[in-house]
Amino acid sequence: MAIANHKPGGEVDAWCTSCRADRLHRIIAVVNGQPKKVECLSCKGHHIFRPTQAQKDAAAAHKRASKGTTSVVSRASRPTASSTPRKREDDLVATWEKAVAGQPFESFKPYRIDRTFAKGDLVRHSKFGDGVVSTILDANKCEILFREGFKTLAQSVQAS
Repeated sequence: MAIANHKPGGEVDAWCTSCRADRLHRIIAVVNGQPKKVECLSCKGHHIFRPTQAQKDAAAAHKRASKGTTSVVSRASRPTASSTPRKREDDLVATWEKAVAGQPFESFKPYRIDRTFAKGDLVRHSKFGDGVVSTILDANKCEILFREGFKTLAQSVQAS
């Protein structure tokens, strides 16, 4: 696993303590090549760097893989009748992570109502974060999968 060498002024995904969500942040301070202090690009709040849940999961998976141990299913994570909605939610998050993870910043189009999107386009929304266009509903609507789930958003709307 390659260790990213971050620099002040660069950007990184992190958990925002003010927004209470994973957001894009500008790096303010770096220690040993890792972000130490960041500024949220959404709310402009400053705080210490906290990795996203996806980054924590990836680090834990890397640690398990390097130890050579197998995954153990705990009693709490065994499927039950009430876990079906949770499984669907986990599947959506996994689909979102597969589409968005590792993509460079430049590959995301900023969401604007006057833009036209195609299925598979990567989108960066100011409120919902990074997403992938899953369905074009009609000429003026598309469905985008964000970490929190699907959102139906307008597209190709011309200002009058």
